[in-house]
Amino acid sequence: MLAETFVRWRKAREHRRAARLTRAELEANKLAKFRRLVRFIEPRSAYYRRIIAERGLDVASCKPGDFPVLTKSLLMQHFDEIATAPGVTKSAIAEFLTRSHDPAELFLDRYRVIHTSGSSGEVGYFVYSPADWASGTAMRRQGARPARKRGAKGKFRMAYYAAVDGHYAGVTMVSAIRSSLARFFLDLELFEVNDPLPDIVARLNEFQPEVLLGYTTALKILAAEQRRGNLALERVISVMTAGEITTSADMALLTETFGCPVVNSYACSEHLGMGASPPGSDKIVLYDDDLFFEPYADHTLVTNLFNYTLPLIRYRMADTLLPIPSEEYAPYLVIENIVGRNELLPRFKNRDGKEDFISPHTINEVFVAGVTHFQLHLLGDEEFRFMICLDETLDPAQRSAATAAVGARIREILARKRMENVRFDVVATGDLPVNPRTRKFQLILDRRGDEPAVTFPLGAVDKAG
Repeated sequence: MLAETFVRWRKAREHRRAARLTRAELEANKLAKFRRLVRFIEPRSAYYRRIIAERGLDVASCKPGDFPVLTKSLLMQHFDEIATAPGVTKSAIAEFLTRSHDPAELFLDRYRVIHTSGSSGEVGYFVYSPADWASGTAMRRQGARPARKRGAKGKFRMAYYAAVDGHYAGVTMVSAIRSSLARFFLDLELFEVNDPLPDIVARLNEFQPEVLLGYTTALKILAAEQRRGNLALERVISVMTAGEITTSADMALLTETFGCPVVNSYACSEHLGMGASPPGSDKIVLYDDDLFFEPYADHTLVTNLFNYTLPLIRYRMADTLLPIPSEEYAPYLVIENIVGRNELLPRFKNRDGKEDFISPHTINEVFVAGVTHFQLHLLGDEEFRFMICLDETLDPAQRSAATAAVGARIREILARKRMENVRFDVVATGDLPVNPRTRKFQLILDRRGDEPAVTFPLGAVDKAG
């Protein structure tokens, strides 16, 4: 922990210096960092060593644009060749994630691992050494620290309302507070987004947080409960959204409801903290001193300069960034907002006949070894179909076991929400449909009222209900 703390302190000092640079100086610094990264990975990563040789690249003068685009599919296909550390393999991580659901548990007693399907429905693994992690999570202060309300004593109370029962990006980053120096002045409580809403409201009323952090949709649901009078939070001085698009209207709603500024954070499994909005602003400042952003009309390529364990050069993300000219936050880039992270919010009636929601992030983070892609099809207020694609190398028995494991995981999710009444099928398929209107992939599709979906079955179906 001491070594990680030192790296974080050194990185924070580096960030303060970078904030005083010109844009040209910042770009020059990033290029130097990139070439140091390439020098490190060339002898350690067979994948990048092959690219460097095939393209005749000069490590001393190369640029990110000299490298090909890396998709999640390519990452998972060549994972063992891309990783630079002994023991960091796709199969070992899959085995670790199959048994471990504690975000604080370290892979090989050293590495933090995050798994996600993101907006693509395709499972991915991302690995960080202690130095990588410290560099990617070094905090930056967003404006002046908000004043505590009269009568507040002891540690700051922070509540995190999101998916917290696995190796997901948000909870892994937030729960790391408990092993950092911040634990001496911050009392953190985790609230599982898949718990029944009345239970969450009761716990929050008892805890009375001063800092409220979570998924945008989840915080808006809490705002609605606050307005109804069911939730009675009286000490909140800061709200931070994460994981989803936060519109100007969302920020206005949360500010008015909780009576404090809102910070819209921008982070992901692949690159950790990437930016945030200054309090009260609907713009996002991209802290790109350790990241190269290449925005395109329907995607963004990101080159990570701090992850030496699993190097990501020109990694394709579905997020669409809208850069705007701004001198106020120079030398950093400023964007209007992020496009491409919204998902349909599944709502079902629970066993008591009351409507509750399941966060898309809970669905997003289903992990079962051998499942490569998945998608949820809404069929009614008490019914859905869960489509999965399986690793082609699995034999029939393994396919059946993987499908059954998905069914068991979904039953756990539904039981936690008191939705044992909700019926579902798990269907293995060779393809997943895109949204028929946008022609883009979505994790959740509304198929209510549709004709039965056309699928490409592989012979494994798990029926529950």
